[in-house]
Amino acid sequence: MTISIRRRPDLAGQAGSAVVLILVGLVASTALAESPPSRIRVEPSQIELSGSQARQQVAVTGEFADGTIRDLTHSADYQVEPPSLAQVTPSGVIRPGAEGTGRIRVIVDGRQIDVSLSVVHRDVVRPVSYRLDVVALLAKAGCNMGACHGNLNGKGGFRLSLRGDDPRADWLALTRDALGRRTDLVDPPKSLIVQKPTGRLSHEGGQRFPSGSTEEQVLLGWIAGGARDDLNSAPRLTRLDVYPTERIAAPKALRQQLVVTAEFSDGTRRDVTRLASYDISDPTCVAVSVDGTVEAARPVETTIAVRYLGGRGISRLAFLADRPDFTWREVAPENVVDTHAFQKLKALRINPSDPAGDPVFLRRAYLDAVGRLPTPGEARAFAADRGTDQRGRLVDRLLALPEFADFWALKWADLLRNEEKTMGEKGVWVFQRWLRDQFAADLPLDEFARRILTAKGSTYANPPASFYRTNRDPMTAAETVGQVFLGVRLQCARCHNHPFDVWTQDDYFGLAAYFGNVQRKELHNERRDMLDKHEINGDEVIYLAGQPETVQPRTGMTMEPKALGGPKPDLGKDPDALDDLAAWLTRDNPQFARNLTNRIWFHLMGRGIVEPVDDFRDSNPPSNPKLLDALTAEFVANGTRLRPLVALIMKSKTYQLSATPNPTNLDDEANFARAQVRLLPAEVLLDAIGQALGTPERFERTPVGMTAVQLPGARMGGQFLKAFGKPDRLLTCECERSEATTLAQAFQLINGDAVRRALEAQDNRIGELMQSGASEATIVTEIYLAALSREPTAIERDAMLAHVHASKNPRKAWEDACWAVLNSKEFLLRH
Repeated sequence: MTISIRRRPDLAGQAGSAVVLILVGLVASTALAESPPSRIRVEPSQIELSGSQARQQVAVTGEFADGTIRDLTHSADYQVEPPSLAQVTPSGVIRPGAEGTGRIRVIVDGRQIDVSLSVVHRDVVRPVSYRLDVVALLAKAGCNMGACHGNLNGKGGFRLSLRGDDPRADWLALTRDALGRRTDLVDPPKSLIVQKPTGRLSHEGGQRFPSGSTEEQVLLGWIAGGARDDLNSAPRLTRLDVYPTERIAAPKALRQQLVVTAEFSDGTRRDVTRLASYDISDPTCVAVSVDGTVEAARPVETTIAVRYLGGRGISRLAFLADRPDFTWREVAPENVVDTHAFQKLKALRINPSDPAGDPVFLRRAYLDAVGRLPTPGEARAFAADRGTDQRGRLVDRLLALPEFADFWALKWADLLRNEEKTMGEKGVWVFQRWLRDQFAADLPLDEFARRILTAKGSTYANPPASFYRTNRDPMTAAETVGQVFLGVRLQCARCHNHPFDVWTQDDYFGLAAYFGNVQRKELHNERRDMLDKHEINGDEVIYLAGQPETVQPRTGMTMEPKALGGPKPDLGKDPDALDDLAAWLTRDNPQFARNLTNRIWFHLMGRGIVEPVDDFRDSNPPSNPKLLDALTAEFVANGTRLRPLVALIMKSKTYQLSATPNPTNLDDEANFARAQVRLLPAEVLLDAIGQALGTPERFERTPVGMTAVQLPGARMGGQFLKAFGKPDRLLTCECERSEATTLAQAFQLINGDAVRRALEAQDNRIGELMQSGASEATIVTEIYLAALSREPTAIERDAMLAHVHASKNPRKAWEDACWAVLNSKEFLLRH
């Protein structure tokens, strides 16, 4: 990267930049290769249709000689033998004809396969089930979503429970409210729930399904049958299967038929593909039809979350780009990271980028591991190192540096919300010191979590007890434990069952009950703002009083402690449930290790294997499950210690890839085919400016030599840190630290106080080099080594020297040259 030199402006705001994003619509051909499949498969492989209203969607898959797989459901021919047994639509939906047994012959390009078929109870008309049919239909049509009648206040005087969480209340609203007009038992077609969604009457939500559709017939059949709630007779859903669960489709194959099968408590199985609801991870270029046909507008990797009643499943699909000349570039794996990362890339026909050069790797490793730049001396030493495993030995040295503990303590100070308003001015210092000490000792992270959750007493004498200063009620504490230590977002379940995850309100308040008897006693409180009742500037004592319990507001029931997805603990009369919670969290719960593994990967790679990093759920699966499983196993095998996992990742070839894309990975973000380019964190950037110029920033009321990375509080550091995204620590979320580029950042870099002080300090790197009589070429080299960890190219050296020679004030010219380097993308970004 060549850096041009220009004079820095004297006033902020004289220069600006604009970034224009151009969205280019891509049209992908859906034409398939002409070669016939070498084998075809049908799911399900045996079919039984029971009752006159039965239906079965099938999915036809072709396996080709080149190893690729394509969905052929909509291009296959279907022959029923005997013909009277059933009818098959062109999209692969089978409906019963006469009773009996036979077969369906599926034919594609000369290949064929027979599927056994039986039709039983042909004359039996199964009544429409409110619990199994109507509730699912309303969810699929979007009627009970938050934007419609599932809103807390409903719409147009009609309120349904969110996503059908309370079917009994919904039944009352459908059949008893509005003088019974919503379900007209005398004349079902006049029912409002039929006329409005079909568009025959004005409806704010628009048409949800057409007249004459299967959906309309379901509603009419239910109303004609008395619009009953079959709570006591309908079987319970016990399992939901989605086919395929995972599929890498051949190039140009941009369609995939899903098959969704429900299993019930009476042992029956039923095709519910048309009744299921589908949520798409990338709805901008992927669509799912009412019959479960997925179609992509372009090559993409996507996840389809499938819901039917309380059941959930996913289908993860990859539609490959057409690269007929693709050749996998074989790369020998360095460790288990590369084994699984490269395996996935090869399957997706994506080549990894080339390895990063030594200067790029050196700078990246320092920034990611210890949050600072290498010194010119360290850069020279690394360049001169010709020994074996040069990079691996560098990683080992970095993990032994004291700055490692400082930098990772900063990350956890964000997560655990170490901020002055609730911690107090002294509290932020003692808690930050405690965090740093744990990472300096490489304390296992399961023990780290246990010490935090079970801490009691004075928050000054026992700093981890400060966890209960920021999490001041049982609900907030439960949400924090879920998000920080398990990577699950529970906030939705405070008010209703989680719409996108398995957690219910009972789960939520069962977890909150662990904290129901945590109490606080203020020893003193010297508020700076006497009007702010939430400010606590003094010590508090954390203690337990009473029994651990909470009240579930919707039911009014008293909830005892219960771990998420786990059993109730046998606490007896012991009011301290926190030891039990810590044991379940760290010893008995594999999600704890998976979450922390993913979080550590995120900090080193710029993106989680599960992304967002704190949003594990069935509908948001890992981009590479095998990689996450392998890393988690290594993390657990090393006693949940941070340093071994960091070393494993940083020593991998995957971590050491260049950020420069190649034609195959240009559009890939989720599979780590190249390094992520991202803005340096605020504290790291401010320290880097001071380090590059040899003049560290001074902070008020802090010890001499304290870096921005070491600052404990959220309010410390001034406007520069706020402009570059330092969080207020009001949220338990990695997302609070912003990486967005803003105009305020441009002002800070152009002529902000921090940059100006560093450039104009007489004893900075420029001044010392000029005072020492160093040659101009040496000064250029030192500037580049200090800021970019590399020597300048000949073009860069000549440009900088030409700028200096053209100036009547050499000192100002050198300042301009340094300013240009500090404003370069190479300096501001982690490559």
